[in-house]
Amino acid sequence: MEEVRFDEWVLNIETEKTTALYESHNDVCVCLSCQNFRKASLLLNGEVMHFSNKLGLDLHKPTLLNAFPVEGEQVMYSGHYTICGEIIEGEIDAWDVIVGEHCFSLVEEDGNESAVLLTEPHFQIGFEVVLQWLLPESMELMKK
Repeated sequence: MEEVRFDEWVLNIETEKTTALYESHNDVCVCLSCQNFRKASLLLNGEVMHFSNKLGLDLHKPTLLNAFPVEGEQVMYSGHYTICGEIIEGEIDAWDVIVGEHCFSLVEEDGNESAVLLTEPHFQIGFEVVLQWLLPESMELMKK
């Protein structure tokens, strides 16, 4: 395990195991909200990419992804990422790490599919971010 620090967090991360977890998760949602999330995620800044690479995350494969239209042609997304490792320091459910446009928090285990299959220590990081609607389809179709 490698110790990683982000602001008030101290985490022991198994980066290779986390990366393998995301590589094995091949079924992705094809709804318009999820398609837009993946497309908009390609445009994230280097700071967010560094954060995700340090943890072994695939930002395109969150669990429990929710999408809510906000003012303008934007969507607020929230969801979780599962990380192989342990939390050494960090407050649960506090939106205390901001990276680029993303707000991250350590969250209680929710029993999602990816995490249930893990036998080694793991935890989850929640996120919220507002991204631009980039698909040619109308944002109105996402509500259906």
